[in-house]
Amino acid sequence: SSRYCNRVGTRSVGNMIIIKTTSSSHKAMKEITNALLNKRYAACVNIIPRMRSKYVVDGRIVESREVMLLIKTSQEFESKVYETIKELHNYDIPEISTIKTTNVDKDYLEWLNLSIESESK
Repeated sequence: SSRYCNRVGTRSVGNMIIIKTTSSSHKAMKEITNALLNKRYAACVNIIPRMRSKYVVDGRIVESREVMLLIKTSQEFESKVYETIKELHNYDIPEISTIKTTNVDKDYLEWLNLSIESESK
């Protein structure tokens, strides 16, 4: 079973999730990244620059350059990550979505959980 490793020492291990957001502002993404890491709400954030996004505005297809963040954290910090993004994001309605993981290497999962603070502390 892939669920045999559900404890590290005496500490419960949370399920890893990846939270995705995008923005036209590299500065806003750096602020969000630093806040999440400093507060230990995330173990790792991938910053993917110069991504092209296309969407419809007023019936026209528009293209813009955006930065994407892939935020690696545990389920217990999902709401805190969402709150932090909304607080610091430059968009009125930012895209924030959670990607559930079905299988994560046990060593990486252990590192992730040791890298973020437990809410029970």
